[in-house]
Amino acid sequence: MQPSSQSLEGYQEIRMKFSSSWTFMLTSLGFAAGFGSVWRFPYLVFKNGGGTFLIPYFILVFTLAIPLFFLEVGLGQCKGIGMAHLLDLEKPKLRGFGYVGIVICAYISTYYNLIMAYSLRYLWESFKYPIPWLESIVEQNKPFSRDYFYDSIVQMSTSITDLNHIIWGLFIAYIVSLIIVYFCIKEGVETSGKVAIVTATSPYILLVILLIRGLMLEGSSEGIYYLFKPDFVKLFNPSVWVDAANQVIFQMSVGQAILCLYGSYRKKDDNLPNFSFAIPLLTALCGMLAGLVVFSYIGHVSFKYNISISQLPLSGPDLAFVLYPAILAQMPMPNLWCILFFLVLLLLGIDTQFGFVDGIAGTIEDIYLGEVIIFGNKLTVQQVRLCVCSILGVIGLIYCTDIGFYLLSFVDTFGTNVSFMLGVLFEVFYFGSKERFEKLKMDLEKHGNYVPWLIEFSLTKLCHYTVIVLLIISIIQQMKSSLDYSFYVILIGWFISFSPFIAAIKIYIENRNRIDMSKTDLDIELLTKQVQQ
Repeated sequence: MQPSSQSLEGYQEIRMKFSSSWTFMLTSLGFAAGFGSVWRFPYLVFKNGGGTFLIPYFILVFTLAIPLFFLEVGLGQCKGIGMAHLLDLEKPKLRGFGYVGIVICAYISTYYNLIMAYSLRYLWESFKYPIPWLESIVEQNKPFSRDYFYDSIVQMSTSITDLNHIIWGLFIAYIVSLIIVYFCIKEGVETSGKVAIVTATSPYILLVILLIRGLMLEGSSEGIYYLFKPDFVKLFNPSVWVDAANQVIFQMSVGQAILCLYGSYRKKDDNLPNFSFAIPLLTALCGMLAGLVVFSYIGHVSFKYNISISQLPLSGPDLAFVLYPAILAQMPMPNLWCILFFLVLLLLGIDTQFGFVDGIAGTIEDIYLGEVIIFGNKLTVQQVRLCVCSILGVIGLIYCTDIGFYLLSFVDTFGTNVSFMLGVLFEVFYFGSKERFEKLKMDLEKHGNYVPWLIEFSLTKLCHYTVIVLLIISIIQQMKSSLDYSFYVILIGWFISFSPFIAAIKIYIENRNRIDMSKTDLDIELLTKQVQQ
């Protein structure tokens, strides 16, 4: 790629913007409320003491998620540029750390699109009658069966190293998912903001419809009681607070550099504090709503089959692609309810995925100040996003094989947890330092915004200790998860975890050496002049 001839000021003048604060809100809300709201949050509430879990969860929403959301959007809004170029301008030695969040997003987006492909396959099958996965349920005379998902959709091999064939039906669904995402974001936030009006609001409407139906079922109240049944003893268990913190960070999508990019598409005087509270709280509401929906149906299954709720699969892919489809397939008008549910999953996935893709493409455009030139040709906004989607499509080929499900779990384990925490750690220590935060505060106040005291206290004092504790625990948890793999696979996994930071440290050392050499050359030049005189 060739360097840009465009000036930063000129680029910022022509750079795309959100058409209004509401399109920003809907786009950010859609990006944050993803699959985790449906298959992770309800399980964590149930696992960690029911209603008791909501105490640490909402404490951390206010002291961790909202401050980090405010910081990232505020930085982008004040500087008018994404995280990568922002650090390059402010401290070139540290510019590599501006790419960390985007690299993590690239890891996540590959397998996130795979989950969208699963949802699309199920949505397609939901139009058939009878429902295809109902057959194995009837044959086994059980409330659910894993056969259809693992044998027909995923077609799992024996291990992550046992690669045999491509699952072409899944690959087609993967490509179709990317095509949908591309058309949503091909013009950047100018189109994605409009699309978000539908994709960010529809899941809530569909979840409410599913909840109303669920509450009409026998035993639904037992499921909801089971979800929120308080166990105050667990409030003193550190793992409950760790689960709450991890869920808050992942669910609110902080630490990924996307929110900084979204902030840079806003006007400098747009209201920041109100949206920084509203968007995380609405994202939490989505998780709560999903929890009510999921456990109302789980309560019904428990009542109907006289089986304990604790014996049912309550989290992850098994909840979304095994238990829930089985429940809906056994209801009156099964096709309707299955279509509604998988539409919810698909819409939640689309919003988050076009945030990832737009974030990657927007960062590339920022690096080259809007002039991305390959082989002498300047790429348009559409072509940059097409290139990103095409690369993801090529990578997706390996996910659409019989080891794809193993890879999903592998990349989710090694590509997010520790990497996320290290990225957030850099963010809070660098931008949360007294000098830099005061500078950001003055920039915000100059454009009519203010910094709430809770956000200032959290960013300058509290978040540092919270993230350090979370990082240590994340490393321990990842080490335990590593035990399931062979030695060489573990090495690859830890390389994936640290690869964004290895590149960032390499850039730091190269820049420092360049500066040292420049100083040495300058000293020699001055010494030569003195000798000549």
